[in-house]
Amino acid sequence: MRPARDILTSDLILTDGAMGTYYAQQNANSPDSCERANLTHPERIRNIHREYLAAGARLLRTNTFAAAQVGSDDPDQLRSIIRAGYNLAAECAGDLAYVAADFGPAYNLDTQESLSVNQIILDEFLSLSAELFIFETFADPAEFLPLCSLIRERAPQALVIASFTLSSDGYTRKGLPLAELSRVMEESPLIDLWGLNCGIGPTHLASQVRHLQAQGKPLSLMPNSGYPRWENQRLVFGSSPDYFAQASLDLAGARTRLLGGCCGTTPQHIRALGRLLGQNPVRPAVVPVETPAVHPGKIRREQDSFTVRLARRDFVLVCEYDPPRTSQVEPTINAVRQLQQAGVDALTLADSPLAKVRMDPVSCAARIHRETGLPVLPHLCCRDRNVNALRSSLLAAHSEGIRRVLAITGDAIPESDRGFVKPVFNLNSLGLLQLIQQMNQEFFADDPLSAAAALDPGVPNPGAELARVLRKQELGASLILTQPVYDDTGLDLIRRVRAAGLPVLVGLMPLVSYRNARFLSQEVPGIRMPAAILERFRPDQAPAEAIAAGIAIANEIAALYRQDADGFFLITPFGRTDIMIRLIESLRRSNLLEPALPKDPK
Repeated sequence: MRPARDILTSDLILTDGAMGTYYAQQNANSPDSCERANLTHPERIRNIHREYLAAGARLLRTNTFAAAQVGSDDPDQLRSIIRAGYNLAAECAGDLAYVAADFGPAYNLDTQESLSVNQIILDEFLSLSAELFIFETFADPAEFLPLCSLIRERAPQALVIASFTLSSDGYTRKGLPLAELSRVMEESPLIDLWGLNCGIGPTHLASQVRHLQAQGKPLSLMPNSGYPRWENQRLVFGSSPDYFAQASLDLAGARTRLLGGCCGTTPQHIRALGRLLGQNPVRPAVVPVETPAVHPGKIRREQDSFTVRLARRDFVLVCEYDPPRTSQVEPTINAVRQLQQAGVDALTLADSPLAKVRMDPVSCAARIHRETGLPVLPHLCCRDRNVNALRSSLLAAHSEGIRRVLAITGDAIPESDRGFVKPVFNLNSLGLLQLIQQMNQEFFADDPLSAAAALDPGVPNPGAELARVLRKQELGASLILTQPVYDDTGLDLIRRVRAAGLPVLVGLMPLVSYRNARFLSQEVPGIRMPAAILERFRPDQAPAEAIAAGIAIANEIAALYRQDADGFFLITPFGRTDIMIRLIESLRRSNLLEPALPKDPK
């Protein structure tokens, strides 16, 4: 193999193309995954490497891209796959080509699990004296930078390549824009080359690369052959090698050090590209394209009354109300007007709570805001939306004058619905807060969105919950709303959150019956209810008596938290506006909505 660090002083190097899609094309009926074929059918992998070398490729990637996914449950087999994959590539490369130890994301694992599995892979590569590493098709530097740090410690001479996948609009599946990736990669001492691969074809990739600065670290660019289509239940890429080669010439700029292909490309695509590169030795520089400035919020709106009251640290009252189950929003608006008259400062709109379908909260909030003028905070949950849908909802919210959203991960899909309703969870609440930050910089700089976040005060591990909330604060959360509380176990955690400078609205949800109390305590995530509360309800209790008990309990809990809250977050049970109004009146009679008295210095 050629010494890896020679790449830094080399001219443009042609790399191989796809392994996975080319293997599938040749072995459509094989039960083995491409990576397991390192063990079961090494001759197939060896032949593909040799085809790419014959086509002119001078850098081979090991057939280990999806090893973290296929071997995560069997470390010994995983090590065998890595060892065989590296040895096959090294055997074929000889002294002719570089060999890059290839890492890909483990979509079936969370970030920490993926890092753990990839560390097993890294250990095996290092034991084989690998000195060139490529992390490709990633969406967030956090997914692999800890591994790069280990490489620097254990193999200082090694060369590290980082490669990300963008959609055609310039964002990763985690919502990170190209500009942010560029900033992190250019600043990181752990990365020698970086670039883009997969996701899009050469034309769209070239349009993204033009936004990069003309000077910087060398680039690695490996587009797909084009966009795939489904044909006879198989994913098929259709662009011709000649088209791919011609379109990829636009990627051969002055910064480009590695140029090759990803999904859908074959040795024929690489051969055609190499032929054209040989005919075009003078490569054009990558010229940054001026992006028209976007000013959706150029004229900043006046702050609404809720924002003003929060800034003054007034004690505020926020009420949650569920959007309707049908398209008829008028009854909801009438109910909201009653809450407004009762003294509610702002309204939150739940996002299909408990994964049961209701009207889109942004649309409902916009209508309510237009017709009542009441400040609104629609919930935005990650359960049902991928990054594109979340971005779309945030753009829609901003266009409707909504300037605050509650960023939540979302309830799980009920087991009975999972065969039909598929959860997304492309991001969690932390990723959504980060996305809002990025969109504020890109689209809403003159009139940014504010983000609220959730807190569960009764968690078994309050230290971990505090760390998570403080991370939310780092990502832009400026207001915390808690789950409904029914005892004082969350007081210390709330105090610690407020000490960090975050205002906290304590959740109060009046119980309405014995059955309701039992259901919430046993079946709803995030709600803990002591036995003493349940004992105040009976199966044979009259409805009026049960409602009165629920209001009294909420009033008592409010008194416990009043000195340690910046407001109350009232959750309306079953759309019962009348119960909310009675609770507000009860809180007011108890002087729990007045400015808090100073605490006894003792």
